[in-house]
Amino acid sequence: MSRNTKQFIWILSLCAIFTLFELALPIHVHAAVEAGPKLVVKRDVMSARLATSIVPQRNICDLIECKPEYEVYKTSTVVVTAYSSTPDQTSGDPFITACGSRVHEGTFAINGVPFGTQIRIPDYFGDKIFIVEDRMSSRYSSYRGDIWMQTREEAKQWGVRTVRIEFVKG
Repeated sequence: MSRNTKQFIWILSLCAIFTLFELALPIHVHAAVEAGPKLVVKRDVMSARLATSIVPQRNICDLIECKPEYEVYKTSTVVVTAYSSTPDQTSGDPFITACGSRVHEGTFAINGVPFGTQIRIPDYFGDKIFIVEDRMSSRYSSYRGDIWMQTREEAKQWGVRTVRIEFVKG
């Protein structure tokens, strides 16, 4: 066996051992590209290029500590209630927002604020971002908001709360 072949077998053996025991290899991440639900990471171990490995169902933020940076440009105190997709709590199709999107976790309804505005409710939801995609009844001012929740029970449990909201961009 040639020296190169022995080195190659040795490196592959080490990689197999480290992989089996899930020990951290000294890796240098050359590229990280999100490809749908998969993260593709190219590795360079001990100066020998190894094949690209695919880590399923991972996000780059799972691999390194990172937080998106958002700039708070306005804060406001608002009375916030909650609603769910039941016909008696909405007008028209209970699953379609006023801007035409489908309701989802993070949908926020408020009057007088442009669609697409990002807000946070840090005292209750931390860094979670809500997006203004719906409107409330015209009898409510811009000092009243509504959070969409999956079930009527969740909405009732939220009740009526006066909260500080942050308008963010980022």
